[in-house]
Amino acid sequence: MPDALVIAGVLLVAAPLLGAIPVAYPPLLPVWSASRERHIAIIGAHRRSWRLLNGGFALATTGTAGGLAALVVGVWADPGLAAMVAPLAVVYAMAGVLWCAVLAARALVTPALAELGAAGEPAGTAETLLGAVTGGMFAAFVLVTGPVLMALGAVLAVTGTVAAPVGWLAALIAAVATGSQLANGDTIPAVLYPPTMLIGIALLAGWT
Repeated sequence: MPDALVIAGVLLVAAPLLGAIPVAYPPLLPVWSASRERHIAIIGAHRRSWRLLNGGFALATTGTAGGLAALVVGVWADPGLAAMVAPLAVVYAMAGVLWCAVLAARALVTPALAELGAAGEPAGTAETLLGAVTGGMFAAFVLVTGPVLMALGAVLAVTGTVAAPVGWLAALIAAVATGSQLANGDTIPAVLYPPTMLIGIALLAGWT
């Protein structure tokens, strides 16, 4: 196996796993289902952990983008395959910039909203505006990244770069995430990482 494919596999698997560590911090787990007021209060009480959580998502995204770049290098000897994978890797990285911007805003602004509440000032309007902006950017990220991962899984499955069941399963998970965003206006961010993790595992295990 070319060294670049080994690097790709390591990055695609390790980056999301490392990024998930702060997400599992128990006091922050209720934040995803809490009311708006409770959401801000939880973050205000665990600001450093909240910043680490968002940093974890950023690590997962940038590491995955690096893994896809290494994948492009690894398949470069096959011009046809490289021509299909390279644009997908570029678009993923571009969409990842949107997600990282959302993460930065959440990490820095949401704790500030908690400070407003602690000072007795209303944070509702500011929180609503922040949610509208970051929500729109996140939706764009999902609706770009989901189809990219669907196409990537299909391409790798059809070309035999990874075992067909792995590639198609990756595409299916990405399709579910995309469908959830379209149907419900939201999806769980973590769902967007298993498709590339599966591809990474297949590369490392030699499942072709």
